[in-house]
Amino acid sequence: MSGFIIFIMVSVFTPGPNNIFSSASSLKVGFRRTLPFMCGVFVGTFVVFLITGMLNAYLYENLQIITKVIGIFGGLFILYLGIRMFLTSSQKDKLMIQNNHYFIMAILLTLINPKALIFGLTAAVYYLNLGYSSSGILLLSLILAFLCFVSVILWGLFGRIFRKFLSRYQVAFNIVMAILLGYSGVLIIIESI
Repeated sequence: MSGFIIFIMVSVFTPGPNNIFSSASSLKVGFRRTLPFMCGVFVGTFVVFLITGMLNAYLYENLQIITKVIGIFGGLFILYLGIRMFLTSSQKDKLMIQNNHYFIMAILLTLINPKALIFGLTAAVYYLNLGYSSSGILLLSLILAFLCFVSVILWGLFGRIFRKFLSRYQVAFNIVMAILLGYSGVLIIIESI
């Protein structure tokens, strides 16, 4: 269970397209004008997590071998992300805010966001492998979407502070996040076997 919780927290609060965009948008147009984007992230992530969760629940109940494969590949992908984060140097955000349709744009971006899709698939498999009922997928999706919403709000509110901190301590941050991702990936693989 500790691996599952660490995986969720690292996946939700580390930089991803939604968090980075929220931070950059808040800096450029302000927090209030970015709020529709943040609400769109909540709706989009809820839809993604619900769909991936229901798909995994179906596969888990009917074709359990596929959920093991998804769990193993999801764990390997998370392990890969940890290694990549460990090896990555600081990256600059090069996002441009181009329109005012933040809510719809956030939903659409989340529906095609590989991080959200893989996170949803892996979290659902891990949740089911822990022995929880597939009837809880709706609640799990809501909780994960809420955590993503909290994350984009924090990234929006503290974008400037995080950017200064992360640029100053990029190597240490990458090492800690890489270790946490690697730990989560290994635990997910072990649970899936």
